[in-house]
Amino acid sequence: MDIRQLRQFVVLAETLNFRRAAELLHVSQPPLSVAIRKLEESFGAALFERSTRQVRLTEAGEAALVDVRKALFHLDQARRHALQTVEGMRGRLTIGSVGSATLSLIPRIIPPFRQQYPGVELVLREYPSNRIVEEVEKGQLDIGLVRSPVIGRYQVCTVTVEWDRLIGVVPADGPLGAHDSLELAELADQPFVSYSREEATGLHFAVANACQSAGFLPRVVHETTQIQATISLVASGLGVALVPSLHGRTPIDNVRFLPLANRPLEPEIGLSLVFNPDNETTIARHFRESTLRLAALPPGTTSD
Repeated sequence: MDIRQLRQFVVLAETLNFRRAAELLHVSQPPLSVAIRKLEESFGAALFERSTRQVRLTEAGEAALVDVRKALFHLDQARRHALQTVEGMRGRLTIGSVGSATLSLIPRIIPPFRQQYPGVELVLREYPSNRIVEEVEKGQLDIGLVRSPVIGRYQVCTVTVEWDRLIGVVPADGPLGAHDSLELAELADQPFVSYSREEATGLHFAVANACQSAGFLPRVVHETTQIQATISLVASGLGVALVPSLHGRTPIDNVRFLPLANRPLEPEIGLSLVFNPDNETTIARHFRESTLRLAALPPGTTSD
């Protein structure tokens, strides 16, 4: 038995007329009759009662018709899903993301992508930047959203999709908490909460470079891998820190977010999309293209 015979069986069962069924199937009657006989031999039972006046389904034919229709439906669905997967319309996309991306970038890019590709299952995993880059390189993640600059030799491509600047975060009840802005050099003698060189490489070097340009090396007393953890330690009075300005948009108890005065106007840090062109799936390419398109739009706008 084959799919063609099953489809012929359904059409004949619906028309109960060999001539009409043959017309609908674009075949002649003799080959259709042969195909139905072979199908009955495969089933081991007569599916139709034939006479010179009419064609009727047997009891076995009635029972078989229900399951054959289901089988054809699932076969058509499997073929459709396979084609949609090849075209990037269906499947699974695993995205590695740093926590910062959830503040503004992910809310901007995920809803439009899901609307355009409702058949794609999105899996978001929050990791430090270095781990995301490593897993994208190995093909364990399809694509990544990381804190830039990306430091290290990796066989991946990076595109910055959101730029940002560093701002100071200080205890609200400390001497610097009364300021409206900071000269970066004012933090030279302060205990610093900074970022792990191994786990948060981009931010670690961004902070180190900013301090070095102001003429000092930060006196690091605590290291973290997450920006929110850094802010929490500052709120506990354990030091001062530099964080992306994005994190300073929402007031937090016990800390002050202060802009840095007399800094270069160019953005210092950002969020970058990371992908591996050697193993990029069609779905990942669609997501990359959608992200780059949406990231180019001003915040608050939507893509057509």
